[in-house]
Amino acid sequence: MAVDPSSEGEEFEFDCPECGHHIKGELPKCPKCGVEFVIEEVTEITCPACGETISASATSCPKCRTEFEIEEIVVTGRPAEKPAAPEPPAKSAPQVDTEALRKRFPELVTEIKPLLAMAKEYNIDTSEARRLIDKSVRAGKQGDVAAAVEQATQCKTSILKSIDNRLDTDVGHLERLVEVAKSMSSNPAGITESIKVVKERRSTGDLEGALKEALAGKKQAEKLTGKYIEANELCDSLNKLINSCERFYVDVREAKKLLAEAKDAGDHGDWSMMGILARKGREEILKTLPDLLTGELKKAKSMLLDAKAEGKEVSTLVKLLKESATAFKQEKYEEALDRLIEFKSEVKHL
Repeated sequence: MAVDPSSEGEEFEFDCPECGHHIKGELPKCPKCGVEFVIEEVTEITCPACGETISASATSCPKCRTEFEIEEIVVTGRPAEKPAAPEPPAKSAPQVDTEALRKRFPELVTEIKPLLAMAKEYNIDTSEARRLIDKSVRAGKQGDVAAAVEQATQCKTSILKSIDNRLDTDVGHLERLVEVAKSMSSNPAGITESIKVVKERRSTGDLEGALKEALAGKKQAEKLTGKYIEANELCDSLNKLINSCERFYVDVREAKKLLAEAKDAGDHGDWSMMGILARKGREEILKTLPDLLTGELKKAKSMLLDAKAEGKEVSTLVKLLKESATAFKQEKYEEALDRLIEFKSEVKHL
């Protein structure tokens, strides 16, 4: 029999509401399943005879007059709530070793300078690399060492990629010259040897040696192939100029026609006509460039002022615009056009 725990001298008994184990005495938890108890004294109960809600202290039901022999005790067992597992500490961002970065930055600059000089000597396009090094130096002056190192690293990667691309082109060109020499019944052994040396030096990381040997191979080929190299270079230059002008919506249909005719002449071994047609195509475009550049320089100046008014960093834009204007005054129209193309690319990066 269950007894009100407030009654003195009598032992409190009940069944565990979780596992049903019979318990004697006021225990804080079940000795079998471990559930903790909250003992509540009930103030109201339901009459077992008629269902009327009545006071827990009543000895009979006021509605149906049923007499009660015992007091009803309710024991509510609630499983102890497990404390929430502590959240793992947030991983802190890796700390930047500023001192190491400060040492690395001048090292990168020292590595980049000879690469830029080498690229310039062999007429390799490094416009992207120059844009990155400008940003790197600017970040360094502003004290943002991490950004300076990142931009310088990207700059070095860009130059190396440009040199690799140039060597790929040079090797392909020399291989083509071997075939041309054979078609002219000339011995291409000297060109073949240059190709071999270029590949060997490149594999050992001697990029300057590889570029130098590629140039030597080209000169060797000139003795065997006559005007082929000159004509081929004129075609490549015309093709590049056409692509640049198309960025500014210039009508280059006539130049494209002349380029196609030049290549056809080359396919038939007529190097002289190939060169004549390619040169004529260049002249066709160059005569349109002064007016084009005058208008584009004005547009670029307006874009520069707009960017500056918006609070953007425009030092690279200023540099490119000055270089383009200087080249224009010196009638180096292709160079001026190249700088304007870089200018437009930089605007997109802002």
